[in-house]
Amino acid sequence: MIQTRPNWTIPACCALAFIIFFAVYFCPEEALAVRPFVTDDARIVYKGQLGTETYGGTTVVKGDSPAYEARTLEGLSITDRFELTAGGFGFTYQDNQARPLDLLIQPKYVLHSSLGAIPSLSVAAATLFPLSGNRQHWDGYAMAHVSWFLFTPDPDTDPYDNNLAIHLNLGAKSRYDAGPATYQSKLYWAAGFEVITPVTRKVRFLGEVFNGDPFSFEQEFPAYQTGFRWYKDPMVQIDFVLRGARAGSLETQAPTGAEFAPGWNYTIQVGFRVLFDVFR
Repeated sequence: MIQTRPNWTIPACCALAFIIFFAVYFCPEEALAVRPFVTDDARIVYKGQLGTETYGGTTVVKGDSPAYEARTLEGLSITDRFELTAGGFGFTYQDNQARPLDLLIQPKYVLHSSLGAIPSLSVAAATLFPLSGNRQHWDGYAMAHVSWFLFTPDPDTDPYDNNLAIHLNLGAKSRYDAGPATYQSKLYWAAGFEVITPVTRKVRFLGEVFNGDPFSFEQEFPAYQTGFRWYKDPMVQIDFVLRGARAGSLETQAPTGAEFAPGWNYTIQVGFRVLFDVFR
């Protein structure tokens, strides 16, 4: 039986569309892009700027009811090397039940920044406060980001204006279970790219493969994501994304916190990112 979208989601979608319209046409001129998709690279927002990342979408799998999600993240660059990301404010809706998403706290530090063949390097660690599910499960991750920002037009030095960007993530996902006081960890890896399209350099094609979303301890390989990013201008970017991930058991959860039966689930998302000057 196909579940129809609940009536209350219609005004929510209208509100999200209005927010996107407002951000695209009325945001400050100094805003720039933030990070791409699920994987992360060795860039941070500029010192003294606040980045906002908002997205919503739906996840479907054969034989299960769809799940709807809306989330927002905020990142503030304290120095030209240190950025603090917090948020995750949002919700999922599935089977007539709504629940909040986990709260994220992630510090990130850039060890080396460069353009060209020499890679940039950053490290990050995060804790996810369990608002969405089992309050005994405290998930997190720690990883390094290795990035190559290639073919930057001369004399441009903007790390977001490359013809091709490639990045690798390597680290670990972890879970602390406060009930029996046990700790688990598993390898996390990811690889992604962003390349200009022949039509215009304002539209980029992105792709990535990863060992499960870092926001979900249960999710594992294979998982992938692809789509397009539109740099409307230096202040705003909009993403159109398709993600596929394979769930291995009934207990496996999507990054949204929704639960699905074994098999592939697919997510379609639309997101936008913008920066604001705070104390730059």
